[in-house]
Amino acid sequence: MTKIWLVLLITIIVPFVSAAEKKTLGATSCRAPVNQYGDVCYSDTSSVPQQPGATLRYDITVRGKLEICCKVYTCSRYFCSMKYIGCGRQTWSSSNLPWEKDSIETPRMQCKASEDRWTIHYSYKTTH
Repeated sequence: MTKIWLVLLITIIVPFVSAAEKKTLGATSCRAPVNQYGDVCYSDTSSVPQQPGATLRYDITVRGKLEICCKVYTCSRYFCSMKYIGCGRQTWSSSNLPWEKDSIETPRMQCKASEDRWTIHYSYKTTH
């Protein structure tokens, strides 16, 4: 009897936990030149936004301790655009941004280094 309850509990809870946050690969070889936005860095994964109210969060990792400032791709129900999310160092995240359009979209971002003389490398993952 106990095993049956355990199986039922797992069957009910696991889908909710796994559906709550879905991470994608993102991109690993992005570049942020000094004082100008670098090339758009596309995610390795595309996705179909699911429904009104769906969101996407960008989790960014900067190599070294320098600061980068970024714009990310976000989609409302009606259009997609690049949105400035601010600056950060090391590991940081955007807020949850709209990801609602009903077509296949590819997350992307563009960053610039706000200090130093060198191009800074960064990577990111997205969480739906």
